[in-house]
Amino acid sequence: MTLPASTDTLTPATGSALVERWTALWNGDFGDPGSFLAPDFRIRFGSNPDGSPDTDGLRGPSAIVDMIAGHRATHPGLRYAVEDTPVVDPALGRAAVCWYVTRPDGTQKSGIDLFEVVEGRIATVWSVTGLRRFAP
Repeated sequence: MTLPASTDTLTPATGSALVERWTALWNGDFGDPGSFLAPDFRIRFGSNPDGSPDTDGLRGPSAIVDMIAGHRATHPGLRYAVEDTPVVDPALGRAAVCWYVTRPDGTQKSGIDLFEVVEGRIATVWSVTGLRRFAP
């Protein structure tokens, strides 16, 4: 997925493109994370995923790539997807999205990510994961 040519200003289109690229990263596309993640990128989890040590201490694109690669190695076959269109607030420089992950056995887990975008790249993600009751 290629980001629009001008990503310095957060718009619904650039916000959606960043969310798509973020989702691709979680699906194992580790190519060029510096193109959409800020050099001092941080992630804040609402809960510690699978017991990983100090995820709040992760800094920069390579650190999150290493963490996701390790997560995918211990949990093969996960497929992440976004639910609906991201909500983008250009004035605040933020985007939010609901997402879900499907395990190879078909069970799902879901969450919400809030992105802080600075100079066209994701600077911080706040991520909350849980078990949501899916409608029948």
